[in-house]
Amino acid sequence: MKKRGAFTLVELLVVIAVIALLMAILMPALQKVRRMGRATVCRSNVRQWGLIFHLYAQDNESKLPQSIAGGSLTAQEAYWIVSTLSYYKAKDIRMCPSTKVIRGPVDRSHGGTLAAWGPFPSGGSGDWWADFDTGSYGLNEWCACPPSDSGSYWGFPAKDAWRTVDAKGANRVPLFLDCVYVDAFPLHDDGPLDFEPPPYEWQNSWGDWPTNAMRLFCIDRHDGGINGVFLDGSVGKIPLRALWKLKWHRSFDVNGPWTKRHSRWPDWLLRYRDEY
Repeated sequence: MKKRGAFTLVELLVVIAVIALLMAILMPALQKVRRMGRATVCRSNVRQWGLIFHLYAQDNESKLPQSIAGGSLTAQEAYWIVSTLSYYKAKDIRMCPSTKVIRGPVDRSHGGTLAAWGPFPSGGSGDWWADFDTGSYGLNEWCACPPSDSGSYWGFPAKDAWRTVDAKGANRVPLFLDCVYVDAFPLHDDGPLDFEPPPYEWQNSWGDWPTNAMRLFCIDRHDGGINGVFLDGSVGKIPLRALWKLKWHRSFDVNGPWTKRHSRWPDWLLRYRDEY
């Protein structure tokens, strides 16, 4: 009888080495494909949010959500999260697929580059924070329509709010984007973080409503940029250094201190584009 052929130890080791080499070559490519897939789903999500805000506007004389209490609306009813609830069913469109929930209910819970904000603690009928749930996108809060008799809203000048979806230059007005919080009020002189924020952490001292709110959007979630929908409904990936060249509010200076050739960008941002 003929002896059966079998692998020698050397042959087996060679096969294992070849498989390991192929895996080492293919894994980065597979990871890149996965990132691209998540970014595609993210852009689909923000596109849907653009449609949601436009549907809301169609039902409200082209106006954006009121944001603060006034007239017949309570603070809960006026805020974007509650005012848009009737225009969608699946809450997963609040979540960028590149992020995940990493904590339990915490008040004013910020997210991170790869972490969702929230969930927020539940409360009584008057606790509108409980409706926030969780997510990883945020509203450019300048895209709001506060009551006409309000000189300010949330401490910011109402005159700079966009109010309607058909504003002039709407294709350069960010509406809804990747963000570490539910919303933000960016200003043209907000500076970027000196260091790249950790993927699953955000400290209020790094940026919040009152100080450096642009930092809430300036996160490397999608290979050097974030995804967002503009006031006209168009969608795109926005390079991080280009954030300062968009028209966030009516008085926003798109030629501000962070748009100059000599702007002293921190090292972690130098490799990113500055044009959208």
